Amino acid sequence: MKENRRFIVESWLTKYESIFNNNGLDRWFKFPLGTMQKFYKYNRELKNKRINKIYRSVEKLISDFEELKTKSNNDTT
Repeated sequence: MKENRRFIVESWLTKYESIFNNNGLDRWFKFPLGTMQKFYKYNRELKNKRINKIYRSVEKLISDFEELKTKSNNDTT
């Protein structure tokens, strides 16, 4: 795994910590309950496979949003 990916994921999660529910993230990523709480509260490092899963999930979330935005703009014109 590229270290850059770890930095991006950890920075993004930390930046938007206030809008996420820890248990919600655990369920969304299908992690054992408490994984995200340990990351935030105890600064526990996430495993590489979890970093990769978060990275792919966030990329998919953003691309889905962009796709919907594009469809919505096309429908209004």
